[in-house]
Amino acid sequence: MEHIGAEVWLVMAVTQVAEDILFQDSSSKSSCIENSESEEDDLSAVVLSLLKEDHPKQTGYLAVVTLYSDRNFWRHFRVSRSTFNRMLHYLNVEEFRKEVCYHGGPEPLTINEMLLMTLQFLGNQGALRVFADKFGRTESTVHNAVGMVCQFFFDHQSNFIQMPRSRSDIIYAEAAFQKRSGFPGVVGALDGSHMTFHPKKENMKSYQNRLQYCSFVLMAIVQADRQFSYTFVGSPGKNHDSFIWKQSSLQQQLQLNCDLHFDSRKYHLIGDSAFPLTKWCIVPYKRTDGGGQLSRSKKLFNYKLSSTRIVVEQAFGDLKNRFRRTQDLHQSIDRAVNIVVTSCVLHNICIRNGDIKIDGNRAPANCNVNREIFNDPLRGSCNAGVLKRDMLCDQIQPQFHNRVRAFH
Repeated sequence: MEHIGAEVWLVMAVTQVAEDILFQDSSSKSSCIENSESEEDDLSAVVLSLLKEDHPKQTGYLAVVTLYSDRNFWRHFRVSRSTFNRMLHYLNVEEFRKEVCYHGGPEPLTINEMLLMTLQFLGNQGALRVFADKFGRTESTVHNAVGMVCQFFFDHQSNFIQMPRSRSDIIYAEAAFQKRSGFPGVVGALDGSHMTFHPKKENMKSYQNRLQYCSFVLMAIVQADRQFSYTFVGSPGKNHDSFIWKQSSLQQQLQLNCDLHFDSRKYHLIGDSAFPLTKWCIVPYKRTDGGGQLSRSKKLFNYKLSSTRIVVEQAFGDLKNRFRRTQDLHQSIDRAVNIVVTSCVLHNICIRNGDIKIDGNRAPANCNVNREIFNDPLRGSCNAGVLKRDMLCDQIQPQFHNRVRAFH
């Protein structure tokens, strides 16, 4: 009875507030019948909008999760149980959400539950209310939990997304790339991927790319095993890859002193023709480089470089296929960037844990959305880069012919 009385009191209070709002500017109560009916409808709408809907919540989903087969667990959360336990261990060790104050009401979220919510949110395109109903929590609770986990991994991204720095790491990275296609000296493949995004109306023009949809760019360097070793996220989709790369912190560091990262005489990144040629970033020959058609040796060089560089597009496809939320982001720009970076971190954890299963076809990488801007093939190129590329081209020829002879 007390509960019913409280509800009646709430309705009366809300009704009184609504009446005050609707009739505070009325100069007369002798309005026509039509106006009275309209005011009554408005009053009903206000009352209904202010009253909180109460419906029974699902319970016991966390117990159901423990009964999932390994295959069903992967389908729901897009990672294996082993990978999930590794992520959970990291959160506990790093004292994620160390202190939780409980003031009564629903039980506070555990780290286990927050991680499950986040993985299911990142791995699917469903509405937030679906996840809230499944976990028996409010939408705001799930929204905040996902935000906290993503912010945590964003803040700790440097522990998982790292360029090879030590001599042994660089040698290992180069050997892994050379094993793929025989292209020497590679320590990372560079490219950008457009992340579909829905900005506010006043910002749409800034984020609209050449294909007339809104996006921001994930600029990344990837290793031979498809791990991300560098990410630069959030530049509007209207910008060209070369412009975004120029604004990135890593490009500026390499420009100032490449040797802090690797010896540019021996090692380099590889990219497509959207990027300028330098001694530390090697790109393909273009048809007009040197005039006329490309020679056979330059075509072979381009083929070997492309066969090696394709790993970065494969990584983008794997990322979007596993964490499907990244395929279409209905978030604020800050939250969307956190989601993408978190997905890159979790992608790396999966690979390190041997969790590389991807079901179905790889999602589109959405690279090369904007056209190339370098009309002059050597624009932005340095002489040292031109000389180094020619040297690599000469180096690749005998390797290829030796393999051909060995095959025959």
